[in-house]
Amino acid sequence: MANLAGPIDIEDYVRHKKEVLYDDRRESRIRRSIEATLQYFNQRSLDPFDDSRTVTPGLEDRKNVSRFSKYSEFTSNNMAFPPASPRGPVPVGLPQYNLNGLGRDLTGRTMANEKGAQYATYDLDSDKKIDLEKSYEANGHGGQHHGNHDHHDVDKEKYEANVPQLQGYKKRLKHFTFAWYAWTMATGGVAFTLSVIPFRFEGLTGLGTAMFIFNIIFFLFNTIAISARFMMFPGTLKHAFSNPHEGFFSATFLLTVATMITNTTAYGIPNSGPWLIDALRIAFWVYLIVTSVFAVVYYHVLFTVKALVITNVLPGWILPIFPAMLVGTLASAIAKTQPPAHAFPMLVAGLSYQGLGMMLALMMYPIYFGRLMTSGLPADQSRPAMFIAVGPPAFTALALIGMAQDMIEAKIVPDFISLPGIQNKAMITDQLQILALLAAIGLWVFAAWCFGIAIFAMFEGIHRNDFHLNWYAKVFPNVGFTIATIQIGTRLDSTPIQMVGTGMASILFFAWLIVFFCHIKAIKNRMIAWPGKDEDAH
Repeated sequence: MANLAGPIDIEDYVRHKKEVLYDDRRESRIRRSIEATLQYFNQRSLDPFDDSRTVTPGLEDRKNVSRFSKYSEFTSNNMAFPPASPRGPVPVGLPQYNLNGLGRDLTGRTMANEKGAQYATYDLDSDKKIDLEKSYEANGHGGQHHGNHDHHDVDKEKYEANVPQLQGYKKRLKHFTFAWYAWTMATGGVAFTLSVIPFRFEGLTGLGTAMFIFNIIFFLFNTIAISARFMMFPGTLKHAFSNPHEGFFSATFLLTVATMITNTTAYGIPNSGPWLIDALRIAFWVYLIVTSVFAVVYYHVLFTVKALVITNVLPGWILPIFPAMLVGTLASAIAKTQPPAHAFPMLVAGLSYQGLGMMLALMMYPIYFGRLMTSGLPADQSRPAMFIAVGPPAFTALALIGMAQDMIEAKIVPDFISLPGIQNKAMITDQLQILALLAAIGLWVFAAWCFGIAIFAMFEGIHRNDFHLNWYAKVFPNVGFTIATIQIGTRLDSTPIQMVGTGMASILFFAWLIVFFCHIKAIKNRMIAWPGKDEDAH
């Protein structure tokens, strides 16, 4: 069985593969590949003079990889990995195998650079080494490599050479994933937040209206682009849903639709005719049906593909139920504009679906916090998803307050319904508002705690975290948190709480601006919509 020359630091090897070998995959995927390779070598012993044969009884022979290599004559059956780079020396500290010392070893010697770091280098015939160096240079690996960069900071020319003919817009379109809808989801959420700010200035409504209109344009752009991807590249649609890393983001399409409907109530109804009220009612029921089907079907897909590991659980696992949960938020925004005969069924449906989403979230929280306690914080690039935990309690709080208030504004009780056994029906709405406020305050505190956990984790790893589209998770869940704060302040008639909510809305808007700026920069620098950079790379 192969022995290790020393303990292997997997994280160092991940960095080596990205910086020296120009591996353009995500770190999580590289890490899994390394772990699988180590497990493979730990489970089988190879004949040192024929690497297609195994010495371990009961294990099948494997293909001799070296025979397929252009430089197979250079390879030894017990060559250490990673092999010597023709571009320069390889650090001594990197992991190496020696297969019990059997076979013919490459002769090595150590040397030091100007900084004193030791390296190992290997002797090859000069003509073969020169040929190998020329091959590397022809493939874009030649030249001096600088520094300790991450996978988004590789030199532009080297990276382009390493991914030949993938610079065109068509090839970038292949990696246009569902995660782009997180952009429109967050933009629509911020626009709706601007509509409920209590302390307003001239032009705030115009700013919100502009964001609402631009968000519709962004949504159409995303939809056209991702539709083109699915039509131009067969198989990407199936992979998008069967791969949870991208499939979870399919919920953001429906969440974007939810934000556009709520924004229509805020910015559209005051500037349109009564036809829009009927249109919103139809949109509400269509949305409810679609999200119901999606919540069942996509969780069935997740149960079938079995691609998730319990130790990697994140709040993002509740995203498929999130659109259905926002039926309650939609009901609180639309019901007050409807006649009592239509408002009451909408409120009942909203309360039911809000409860569904919150109950599923409550089942997921123990798994998530158990993971944090036993396995630690998520990987740096996954930490923005921790803010998703803020969403369910925050949106439930604002939905409960809004729906209780709609019972009064729509004049449902006592004009429309009468509940048997209730003597004083005039007290129903007052009692509902008190219960909704009490529940909302408790949920708000829980959301604040989840926000604190996420914000500390984000700042701890922000200097190591490159931009990904999941950064918009720093915005959208906090939309519910901010509006819930404003609603609680309004119901308590507390000016200080309303001022806090206004401040939170301001911070939320500037946070969206920062993330949007990083989004544009990432497109320019090929950090997203590029091979190996997006959710479809898993």
